[in-house]
Amino acid sequence: MLTKKSVLIRYAICLACFLLSGTGTVTGWTATLLGVFGTIELACALLRYSPLVEILSMAGLRIPEIVMAKDMSYIYSHSKAH
Repeated sequence: MLTKKSVLIRYAICLACFLLSGTGTVTGWTATLLGVFGTIELACALLRYSPLVEILSMAGLRIPEIVMAKDMSYIYSHSKAH
């Protein structure tokens, strides 16, 4: 199950892929691949499920959550402040 942040990020990726391929900014095979990737991301966002996240969790790998710090830099939630 994906978190709310993960779902919103997938919607944004989907929208970007569809806009790039739909407006003609990207053409040819690249546009085709962007359309397919956008469709996959849309399906993952709508279902709130990602097979890649499940495979990584079954393998025992921890997926770090990225958090925005006060100084607008990205940090991982499990890292300690220095």
